[in-house]
Amino acid sequence: MMTFTGTVAAICTVAGILLLRNIVDILPSLAGCLLRWKECMNLEDSTKLSQNRDIVAVFLIVPFCLVVTEYRLYNPEFLQGLDSAAAYPAAFLGIFIVYLLLRIACRIFLRSSRMNGKTGTAAAKTACSYFCILVTTLLCTAGICSFSGVSAHTTRLVLLYLSLGVYLLYLLRKFQIFKNYCSFFTAFLYLCASEILPTGILALSAVFL
Repeated sequence: MMTFTGTVAAICTVAGILLLRNIVDILPSLAGCLLRWKECMNLEDSTKLSQNRDIVAVFLIVPFCLVVTEYRLYNPEFLQGLDSAAAYPAAFLGIFIVYLLLRIACRIFLRSSRMNGKTGTAAAKTACSYFCILVTTLLCTAGICSFSGVSAHTTRLVLLYLSLGVYLLYLLRKFQIFKNYCSFFTAFLYLCASEILPTGILALSAVFL
């Protein structure tokens, strides 16, 4: 009998096949975002690519939650008591949504400042691009480790380090976007308010809750 996680994974696989064309269309742009910050800006200049990227990012939320919960990449003490196979992913999905809402609140706060509108939008949407990169990397790596017989503990460590690497590169790209349209100090403040603050809260919740 198929488990809850297996059922959701099967549904995601079917949905991924249906979205395959959207995924293929944005792959070159996502690869460019890894190499140059200007590609992050160029992607937002294309309405079609930006829309495809947003669609794929929304789709990848559920696979992301499955990978995180399967390998306990986010494993605070208050979630460890959940027994149901569905409870843990559902709880993490709720936490992830709260995290996204916090990021939106930070973005609204930044919008009240005098930052260039295009710059602010591009910096915010770059998160969607790197989220697609992150989840794709995690899924591929988890699959390779699973077929190679790598232990769950080692796979967890590999996925955590990959997540950290992608996130740090994302911070660099976002800082570069800010830096080219405002001063170094202002760019740093924007980065702290839009990224370090909400992510720091999420990280602290995993340690102290």
